Amino acid sequence: MENLNKARELVQNAAFVVVVAGNGLAKIEGLDLLGQEDFEQSFPEVVQKYDVHSVGFALDQHICSWSEKWQLWSNLIQKYSVDYHPSQTLKQLLQLIGHRPYFVATSTFGHFFENAGFNTNRIFNAFGDWTKAQCSSGINHGLRNCQNVIQKIAAKKPDEDIEKLVPKCEVCGQPLEIHMPLNDHFYPETEANTRFRWFLTGNEDKATVFLELGVDETSPQLREPIERLVAEFPQWSYVAADFKQENLLPEIQERSAGMNADAASLINSLVME
Repeated sequence: MENLNKARELVQNAAFVVVVAGNGLAKIEGLDLLGQEDFEQSFPEVVQKYDVHSVGFALDQHICSWSEKWQLWSNLIQKYSVDYHPSQTLKQLLQLIGHRPYFVATSTFGHFFENAGFNTNRIFNAFGDWTKAQCSSGINHGLRNCQNVIQKIAAKKPDEDIEKLVPKCEVCGQPLEIHMPLNDHFYPETEANTRFRWFLTGNEDKATVFLELGVDETSPQLREPIERLVAEFPQWSYVAADFKQENLLPEIQERSAGMNADAASLINSLVME
């Protein structure tokens, strides 16, 4: 594995760790947005009803009925998040971080880091968290944890009316929708974003490693700005899975390691010295 020794050195010498995780990590955790085989086997009724063959396309469906929306969302969330068990990769990542201060910035909306035991105050879900819900009115009335509702809807009998289970906003009474950028109603989690910015601001002159795990072309908002940030601060370094060294910014080449390996292989190699 190219640059492994350099990656180990950068990670070991860092006093602070920032994990930047994308869809590559989500696949490892069992949620492949565009994968068809698992989706078709798990949700044949969704395939037949909507002619969609992946999680990503299912989430893009424009469904008029709130009952139908929440049935679809609940089935997906139950399988990929509520029933999720932390992978060896995330367990090893916690081991790798150890007692060092850290923050996680992720576009993986599947609630994986929370379920794996990471500090919820140290996680910024840039693209939302589908176990939470926001008001569908377009006004930011805050977020609500909907895992109990999701479990009830996913477990309902085929002939049971779920209209009464559709969660409503406690402020205005409008139906809630999952906290994802499915439309222009999406509000980023501002408090988590603020905590993340304060974490970065507080470590501008500290040895901080950015450990990028599976960020691909679907989330350039995570890779490109952070690469530029690393370039600005000489004490910061960058280790990236699934990315060639020559594709990293020239300004950070000496303090970066691009690895030709997926996130699971990289984490395993960094832990198993």
